[in-house]
Amino acid sequence: MPRWARGWPEALKARAARYALQRWLGPFLEEPLRLEQLGLDLRGGTGTLRELRLRATAVDEVLAGAGAPLELREGSVGAVTVTVPWAALGTEPVRLRLRHLRLVLRPRECRCRPRCPRPPPRGPGHLPRGSVTSPRALQPPPVTSARSLS
Repeated sequence: MPRWARGWPEALKARAARYALQRWLGPFLEEPLRLEQLGLDLRGGTGTLRELRLRATAVDEVLAGAGAPLELREGSVGAVTVTVPWAALGTEPVRLRLRHLRLVLRPRECRCRPRCPRPPPRGPGHLPRGSVTSPRALQPPPVTSARSLS
């Protein structure tokens, strides 16, 4: 456990943890964190958040930015537990455990034209339905010698 937290009362530690978590996770949560949702054992290196409802629009912005073909409509997490190995911090991994993860996803709408019902392209070889060209025809011919590169 960090030295700065040793002399603090448990209630103050819980409030400080809730404040920090709310700052980092708050934009992704439907409701502000409550102390009742937080289980904290700093000495043991574990913290648990329970009953979290995800703010779908905020999480979906992250998914869209990563190019995910799915859109988050709704989501919740029954519990998130973080385990920090204080004695081996930097050499042992910090562990994150999610329980009762519930996500309602749908294919992301196509942005190529208004009200397009099909999902966005899935990658460089993807062709829209009804296309005459096969994905194999889009691949360049194999290189057989150094001359074929010129």
